[in-house]
Amino acid sequence: MSLKLRLILIINAVLLLILVLGSILAIDMAKKNVRAEVASSEKLTLYLFEIGVLKNPKYYSIESEYKPLNLQTLVHMRHLKIEFYNLEGKLIESNISDTRTQTMDQAPPWFVNFMGLISDPWQPKRLPVEILGQPKGTIIITPDPSYEFGEIWNQLTGIFYLAGTFFILTNILVAWIVFRALSPVEFILQALTQLELGNLKVKMPDLKTPELSVISSKFNHMVKTLRLSVEQNHKLSQKLIRVQEEEKKSLARDLHDEFGQSLTAIHADAAVLKNLATKEYPKIKPSAHAISDLSKHLMNLVGGMLNQLKLGVLNELGLEEGLIDLIRSWKVRHPKIRLDYQVDLKGLPRITETLSITAYRIIQECLTNISRHAKAKHVDIKIQFVKKNVSSKMIDIHVQDDGVGFKKSHRDGFGLSGMRERIHEVNGSIKIKSEVHQGVSLDIQLPLKRIPK
Repeated sequence: MSLKLRLILIINAVLLLILVLGSILAIDMAKKNVRAEVASSEKLTLYLFEIGVLKNPKYYSIESEYKPLNLQTLVHMRHLKIEFYNLEGKLIESNISDTRTQTMDQAPPWFVNFMGLISDPWQPKRLPVEILGQPKGTIIITPDPSYEFGEIWNQLTGIFYLAGTFFILTNILVAWIVFRALSPVEFILQALTQLELGNLKVKMPDLKTPELSVISSKFNHMVKTLRLSVEQNHKLSQKLIRVQEEEKKSLARDLHDEFGQSLTAIHADAAVLKNLATKEYPKIKPSAHAISDLSKHLMNLVGGMLNQLKLGVLNELGLEEGLIDLIRSWKVRHPKIRLDYQVDLKGLPRITETLSITAYRIIQECLTNISRHAKAKHVDIKIQFVKKNVSSKMIDIHVQDDGVGFKKSHRDGFGLSGMRERIHEVNGSIKIKSEVHQGVSLDIQLPLKRIPK
């Protein structure tokens, strides 16, 4: 849940709590007012009956066919239901009329029931009626708060309408304030996302809020420092790669000049020994042949090492044939891994030695990683020369295996880091896709930088 939504929900919860508490207080006050009004009306009615009827009996004659008490004149006593019953319990007269029922404000039944539940029970008052010493019946006065409940309902309805309007307007205002106040957070999130994707040129705009302005300034300073640090690391890595290549060339020269010549001499001497053994010393013939075979094997081994170190194969065969030779040699050494490859560099113009070495070293490093870590059963390699237009030419490399893969949080090892540095040196790009137990897929593009013939 976003911060904006959480803030709006918290404010809404506070407003609803205030509304509920206000409703509870309003209902409690209304309940007390209803009881006070009903009690006052009840006392007034009892007083009127005691003064007007019971103490002046000569003005009244109670007969079944008449209504001498004229209770209909008390229809305005809206809080009370006044009924007169004769001695047989028959209702003779009441102050309730159809007109009063129709004109009375009605509250919903559930509200009336609710008010009845939270209010103390109403007890009817019974007033015996005697005329000239003769009992004639009973007046029953029952409190009837329905009218007051209707008034309370109308008041609460108005309050709720007003509160609802206030609630909606407050939400609109709060949402506007929250979105306006937190809008700079979007810039911060976008900047952090760009930084996470490796964009070291991202810059956060100056924010007006003092606290956020400090964050913006610190972020931009951090990115600048990080960019300088990464650039220095790139320069050091590229220098290290160049030093490594020079060391490999130097080591290759030493192997060729010293070790290679010594092996050649040993092989020549072994050939002489084989001839002597055949003619004069047959007992040393097996040893002479063993020395000759071993020296030949070492010469082939040193030749392979020289190709790996000095990359003489690129000078002799060219990049396309050199890559094919590298892939085939690896395939022979790893017969249990199925390797499908396609190398098509037809139309490739003359390129720099750095780019040629980079392409070769990338494939070499990929194959080394697959044999050491991937535990793959199938590998697919595609190397193509792509010409999109006159100014956009590149070597496109795709390597995919079905090995163990790795998580997105996996940190690059030395080999993969070196590969990235080589690609960065020639302004190339690399995309790596991998999931655990789903292999690794590499898409690499090396833009061409032609050199004059």
